[in-house]
Amino acid sequence: MTNDYGQPCVLLIDDKPEEERGRASAISARGLKTVVRAPQDVTLEDVAQASVIAVDEYLDWGVGTHPEAPAFYPVDGLALVRVFQRHAWKVGASPAFVLRSGELSKLGGSLPAARRESALAAQHDLDWAFNKQDARESHRIAALAAATHELRRTFPTGDAWDGGVAWLGLADHEWSDIAAAQVDACRPPDHSVADYTSGSSWLRWFAQRILPYPTFLLSDLHASVRLRLPLADFKSVLASDSLLARKMEEFRYSGNLHDFHGRRWWRAGIDHFVDSLLAEGDWDVSEGELLAEKLTELHGSDLGALPHKHPVVVIDADYTESEWVVDSSDAVRLSPDLWPVFADEPWASIDDAEDDPHIRSLVAREDQNRISGG
Repeated sequence: MTNDYGQPCVLLIDDKPEEERGRASAISARGLKTVVRAPQDVTLEDVAQASVIAVDEYLDWGVGTHPEAPAFYPVDGLALVRVFQRHAWKVGASPAFVLRSGELSKLGGSLPAARRESALAAQHDLDWAFNKQDARESHRIAALAAATHELRRTFPTGDAWDGGVAWLGLADHEWSDIAAAQVDACRPPDHSVADYTSGSSWLRWFAQRILPYPTFLLSDLHASVRLRLPLADFKSVLASDSLLARKMEEFRYSGNLHDFHGRRWWRAGIDHFVDSLLAEGDWDVSEGELLAEKLTELHGSDLGALPHKHPVVVIDADYTESEWVVDSSDAVRLSPDLWPVFADEPWASIDDAEDDPHIRSLVAREDQNRISGG
């Protein structure tokens, strides 16, 4: 009864299935099969065929029937997910399991807002947790289903796995070997764990531990900092048809889930590009000025340069990145919960650390003496 991998399929489970028809149509419009069921109507065939099983968190059992005994009564979507996870295992299926809720802040109020979706998923043995109020929810569910389908279709057992290079869409570039090494440095579950889970551990690692953080893939903001460009200038380049914009396309991540968490860039490609520009330069000027000069030549119009010697991206207590880049001399390193050890160190401005007790509590031990009263 396992998935024949013919077409990605999304199974939406909701206590009011008639209200999800529009969502199902939006997902189906992206080329996926979509099935909507009330919890009591789900069949084992539904579970076996699904690439993604998306369960509503708050269930009104008054609209359906259920046994009264607690052992047979899933009180909410989280409990229902557990039931279907075991049924999936029993029939040899391995869909991605996601939670859907219009009240994620209620469910995970103490978790950092900018990481709430991935943090909730990690805490509850899910692949993701979606906010039903997000206008991009249908698109993101479809992207997750397509990525899961491709992983299930191609993930082998034994030594045939290529370390995710094909799934990540890593093409053959001068910097590709470095990129592959950076992937390995982030400790992907390539071996026995991935085999045991039929690749689902790889999907969770990528969605929850890679995409939300600066790792071998970078957000627009982190990529712009490595180019020493103000974010506004970086975005203006991308919106143009300049030689620089076309060159940047080589470094854009275009593999599975490429727009799931916003646009991403290969760190190895950006760094290789920067090194090649600096190698041709005049060292009588600063690195930032030199990069601005070279980038301006490629772009065809003036581009600014970050004024900092060592620019860093700073976050707040909710892990939200500020677009205002600061110099490391004006910032302190943080040790926040959930942050992967292989990701770039998180920073906060000294002013924020001194003004906000929550941020102050996150300051790394070695930097505590840099804030007043530390």
